[in-house]
Amino acid sequence: MKRIIMLIAALFTILALTVPMFVLFPRPASAHAMENGYMDVQIESNEVYVEVLLDFHDLASVVPMPIDMLSAPSVEELQQALDSRTEAVFDYVASGVKIYRDEVPVEPELIGTSIERVGEAGLARFQLVYSGDGDSTRIHYDVFIKDVNKSHSNIAQISGPQGDQEFIFNITNRELVVGERNWLRQAWQFIVLGAEHIFTGYDHILFVLCLLPAAKRLGSVVEVVTAFTVGHSVTLGLATFGLVQLPGRWVESAIAASIVFVAAQNLFNKDPKHRTIVTLLFGLVHGFGFAGILQEMDLSRESLLSSLLFFNAGVEIGQIIIISLVFPLLALLRRYRTYPRAVSVGSGAVIAIGLIWFFQRVLEI
Repeated sequence: MKRIIMLIAALFTILALTVPMFVLFPRPASAHAMENGYMDVQIESNEVYVEVLLDFHDLASVVPMPIDMLSAPSVEELQQALDSRTEAVFDYVASGVKIYRDEVPVEPELIGTSIERVGEAGLARFQLVYSGDGDSTRIHYDVFIKDVNKSHSNIAQISGPQGDQEFIFNITNRELVVGERNWLRQAWQFIVLGAEHIFTGYDHILFVLCLLPAAKRLGSVVEVVTAFTVGHSVTLGLATFGLVQLPGRWVESAIAASIVFVAAQNLFNKDPKHRTIVTLLFGLVHGFGFAGILQEMDLSRESLLSSLLFFNAGVEIGQIIIISLVFPLLALLRRYRTYPRAVSVGSGAVIAIGLIWFFQRVLEI
């Protein structure tokens, strides 16, 4: 029984070591570098302009490219590879982004391509024009969803005579009749987007986990989590509305530093004072990190507040799920003498990971 308990105690350490490894080490060829695509749709009386941004790695999975994706190719090399396979890639993208005007399908014309890089991900941008008259517009999207990545989603900004709206295309929502608004569906989409953001944000997860060992009672957990929520909600709102802007490099580096600080407290100070205030301050930093995806979406003023609230609700739901899974396990392990040792080892591992992240982000490695 004692050996089993010791193995369980080691799970916290293993979790701290393995979860961030998806970020620290290169992804295998089958992994997906970017779960979200982006699309800008501008509707006019006789034309629809579509600009779609897709992960190059996923494109290479469906259209073979004359390039080794594991060799960290440059933007220029990616552009050359795309140029050599433009026709095949265009056919694939056109088959996945379909436009109907008055329910009549409209064929696209490719008017431009470009390559850009966001972090480690190489992204391909396609500019398409669909020439056709119509009073109504229907969009069907299933790029990558049916054959490469069922978790892929595309965050679309749509503008035209019927106003501006946002829509998230995914495996359960592949079609949109422009102008038809389902507020319940939109709310759910942004809640899911917020939850996904916390579940795939390994640094945010690690920070939240580091708050738990020093919280010996449920009340203490509620206190620090509330402080973190207040902090990141404030800056998430300020950044999303464009009232405060900070360079992403500074924000990401500060997030890594926050993980190191809290883990060091767990290692050297088993009962840290002012943990709530520290968590509130670091929550302000993490809020800027959460805001990145909403800023990229360039949301319309009409839906900005509601999208922000639902996205933040999704972040909180994800956070609550993580805490509700981990805290009861820690409460059980506190009864055993191996617990302090497991926390110390786990904290040391987290400090090492946080320092690696910090120097990677500061030096832009």
